[in-house]
Amino acid sequence: MADKKFVNTIAKLPKGHELAVEHECFDHPSWSDYLETKNTSYHFDKWRDDSDNPDIQTNLSFRWKTDITKEIFPFVREVSRNIKDNDLAVLHHAVWLHKMEVRGWDHVGYKETVKPDKHPTLTKIIDWFDWEGEVQPYVMEKNVGNFEPYHLDTMDGHPSGYGIKKLRRLIIHLQDWEPGQFILWGNRNIQQWKAGDSINYDPSIPHGTANASKYRRYSLRITGVPSKSTLEKMKKGGVINID
Repeated sequence: MADKKFVNTIAKLPKGHELAVEHECFDHPSWSDYLETKNTSYHFDKWRDDSDNPDIQTNLSFRWKTDITKEIFPFVREVSRNIKDNDLAVLHHAVWLHKMEVRGWDHVGYKETVKPDKHPTLTKIIDWFDWEGEVQPYVMEKNVGNFEPYHLDTMDGHPSGYGIKKLRRLIIHLQDWEPGQFILWGNRNIQQWKAGDSINYDPSIPHGTANASKYRRYSLRITGVPSKSTLEKMKKGGVINID
């Protein structure tokens, strides 16, 4: 019998193959690793203390008298990931998830678009910021076991994402913290928050979240084009009574 050569599967299609997608991002293990090479704002030093990083702000809180649960529930789930047929980032991320043996996209949780008639208090909070335009607000649900690996935001779901316009994003907690709920922004662990506390940050800051508690976690996520007034309010901080 003639000698047979046993071969392994190939990691990449050869260049020039009709099915090969060629882009420098595929020289990196994941889309986030690729983005890190393009990010000149963050230090990516895992030993540096980010407690005083000016691009991670938690100095702004909102307070309300309304029973906010009446606005959260019933929560109507929408798909949380933004999947575009021709988006290279989605392709690269899907390949990485497959290699990490993460099946599907529902591990990141769910969202519901804010509606003024259903979410009047949340709408007041959104309006308080004086956004310049193109505001995208969602109520976010992180179920028990949901997680989002350490990553950089591309704001891909926003019409002006992927750097088309300078965007700002913030998270406002709608419930008090529960043990087992993890949020890491840069090298800064954020925990023991109260309902109404917020995180606003520059998209250059990598972050990750997980819910290992006994409860679902709900928050308001706002992405928008900030006005000068928006940025001034974020920087000033304080406690805002919204009722």
